[in-house]
Amino acid sequence: MNRKRGFTLAEILVTLGIIGVVAALTAPALVNNTRNAQIGPTLAKVKTTIENANKAIIYEEGVDSLADLLTSAGSYNMNNKYQEYLLKQVRGSASIAMNDNSFDSKWTTYDGTDYSGFAARLSQICGNMFVFSDSITLYIWSGTGVYGARGGFGGSLLYVYVDINGAKVKPNTIGKDIFTFILDRNGTLVPMGSSTLAWLLGNEDYSYDNDGSTYACNSSKVGLGTGCAGSIFDNDLKVIYQ
Repeated sequence: MNRKRGFTLAEILVTLGIIGVVAALTAPALVNNTRNAQIGPTLAKVKTTIENANKAIIYEEGVDSLADLLTSAGSYNMNNKYQEYLLKQVRGSASIAMNDNSFDSKWTTYDGTDYSGFAARLSQICGNMFVFSDSITLYIWSGTGVYGARGGFGGSLLYVYVDINGAKVKPNTIGKDIFTFILDRNGTLVPMGSSTLAWLLGNEDYSYDNDGSTYACNSSKVGLGTGCAGSIFDNDLKVIYQ
């Protein structure tokens, strides 16, 4: 007679223990991969939303470029003036004053450098944050110089820092949840570090794929993280540097 033999309690406990160890080892990687997979599409959504809003602003105001509306406001008021126009175009958005309750100034760069000094200065200069209904935050700063036009590029007008999980949610790190763009005069949001920006400016130092650049952000080197937006858009919205 054949007897059916089941698993002993000890065997079951050992098996469960192995499963638990494997899960503990793989879960962080799965969470990180899932989070990384969402970064590119989120940034693409922000880029499209802002560019469509800019087209509407230029059309409705009857001007040739955003510069015609903003430069007369003065360098330290351009950011808030621009937000006034965005608020009329982006449904569910809000402008929130930066203060201790709404803004975490403890920023870091990708390589761990303390970026708090810049973040605090940014809060003083910007005055307000532009917040989407899903908590995505834009810090808009008129600190960029005006570059010459090339290939339809109207010249840089504003810096735009996109925080994909909001001002209060960490890590608040450049290249992880904060990404840098340049807003050109024609309303295009150009990712910092992208091949497009490097070509427009005629300078490979702005490329994410140049290991000697401060914007380096690739599989072999990530520095400050300021060029990581370009890495993502140049690689089919994928994060290749984590």
